[in-house]
Amino acid sequence: MRLLDFCFDTRMTTSVPIGMHHYCLRCIPSDSDVQRVVSWQLELQPHGHQTWHRDGFGNLLMSGDCLEPHNAFRFIARGRVEVDLSRRTPQPVHPAFRLSSPLTHPDGALKAFSASLCLPDDPEQRAQALSDAVSARMHYAPGTTSVATTAAQAFAAGQGVCQDYAHILLALCRMNGLAARYCCGMPLGEGATHAWVEVALPQGWVGFDPTRGKRADEGYIRLAVGRDYRDCPVQQGTFVGNADQTQLVHLTVRDAGPAQQPTAPQQTLIIPQF
Repeated sequence: MRLLDFCFDTRMTTSVPIGMHHYCLRCIPSDSDVQRVVSWQLELQPHGHQTWHRDGFGNLLMSGDCLEPHNAFRFIARGRVEVDLSRRTPQPVHPAFRLSSPLTHPDGALKAFSASLCLPDDPEQRAQALSDAVSARMHYAPGTTSVATTAAQAFAAGQGVCQDYAHILLALCRMNGLAARYCCGMPLGEGATHAWVEVALPQGWVGFDPTRGKRADEGYIRLAVGRDYRDCPVQQGTFVGNADQTQLVHLTVRDAGPAQQPTAPQQTLIIPQF
């Protein structure tokens, strides 16, 4: 069991004021069999109208708008999460996680690569072998891909970032009989959000991080899941205005010390609660 404190600070600035800004945020973790949200707080600047609901994959989603002209938008999510992999239990698996998706559809090269691998019959060992194969095949190269890059395109280039590694692993898992889902979240340390893959195994969902060449352990906080990146971006939105935009993200996840006895979740918002 591990108790983790997180702070996720994102600031967007624009070259000229913008208006009619509509956005969606998936920046607050949700409870699961292995993850319990002890407390959380969300601050938004500027204020506006917000609504809370669950998306089709069960992720906590906030929709909001800033209608008045502004040239900066900032959200700061803080909280404490308890992660305990010993509580992992088998979960229902949606059929969508067994099928290819827009960003994970395999091409001939990915299919040939999959066919060239000697994979174990055991599902967990098979998932591990596929994750290891992606780690060995790909080179981490920020700035060479975008959120619209497909698994096939990143595989052909042989390089990319965490979302590309995840998309390639998703494609391989689904081709080899494993239901798998894209995860975005926050790993222990400082930097930005991260992406990895969870595979449905007999014992439950198990995380594999091909970018770092390891399993997703109790140092990972899951924010959202989907078939691929398009289903669960942490932030997305539109606005009216012809402006250049710059975004700065700073994420910190630290150990919070020994786990405490379970307490009721605590929520602090400057907006209506979910």
